[in-house]
Amino acid sequence: MIKIENLSKSFKDNKDEFWAVKNVSLDINRGEIFGIIGLSGAGKSTLIRCLNRLEEPTEGSIIIDGVDITNLSKGDLRKERKEIGMIFQHFNLLSQKTVYENIAFPLELEKMDKSKIKERVDKLLEYVELTDKKNAYPSQLSGGQKQRVAIARALANNPKILLSDEGTSALDPKTTKSILALLSKIRQELGVTIVLITHQMEVVKDICDRVAIMENGKVIEENTVENLFKQPKTKTAQAFIDTLSSNFEEEIINPEDFKGKLIRLSFLGNNAKQPIVSKIIRNFNIDVNILSGNINKLQSNSVGHLILELLGDCEEVQKAIEFLNNENVHVEVI
Repeated sequence: MIKIENLSKSFKDNKDEFWAVKNVSLDINRGEIFGIIGLSGAGKSTLIRCLNRLEEPTEGSIIIDGVDITNLSKGDLRKERKEIGMIFQHFNLLSQKTVYENIAFPLELEKMDKSKIKERVDKLLEYVELTDKKNAYPSQLSGGQKQRVAIARALANNPKILLSDEGTSALDPKTTKSILALLSKIRQELGVTIVLITHQMEVVKDICDRVAIMENGKVIEENTVENLFKQPKTKTAQAFIDTLSSNFEEEIINPEDFKGKLIRLSFLGNNAKQPIVSKIIRNFNIDVNILSGNINKLQSNSVGHLILELLGDCEEVQKAIEFLNNENVHVEVI
């Protein structure tokens, strides 16, 4: 669906050159929700703006359904952009236009017949549950309602791709959940491919199929959401996962403060509901100290984490670790 190859974007300030995106390659499948997460300045917003050429890439290519949009003329690019809707953190609604007029605006630019515009806008208003706000102005709407208008406007031309640049960052947690539910509905019912930029791991956990982590303009890790939670490969990924738990912070663990062997367990699906700790206590002559733990519910599965201290004979401790591995539990010695 979307193939990004060796994409780079630089900005020049006098004699200085800054690479906001550097040599990024990604494949995004049709109909999936693909998350791109990173801290501020990681390059994620620049990357997504390159996908519809709001930012012109310096190097590389972006291929959508076999068409390299980096080679398109302005006229051909305008046609391709009809297939790419976009929503923004601060909604970007036209304050002097009503909800109806905001959604109708891209259709008017296409010179669509007024009766067809009305039919399309009314259908979209019903879809995003804002029929009663048809004649309201943006200033009269809540943040969640504004984003629903923005989503309806992005869907006006029946796009095959929806880009979300921090689309929930300005919203409270409850409203964020409702917007994510709407995006999931759009993917499921309309088959739209969604590329979602965020700095919130909660958003990735709740909605994404796969995720790429960006840092300093580069993709440092890419995986399914399940595998990322089960076995993160980078410290940045682990740090994002840790933000979901307000319990014991792993980074403050100093092995010298403990007598036993410290291990971090990651377990997926039904294993997350199994009494793993009691099993190893019953089967091996060791003591177990639970330092922290949590279970994160993903879209269709659960991923659990435990940090344990194992105390006892070294041979028994090693047997316990081997037992955990045989139970399909990922074990990392801290």
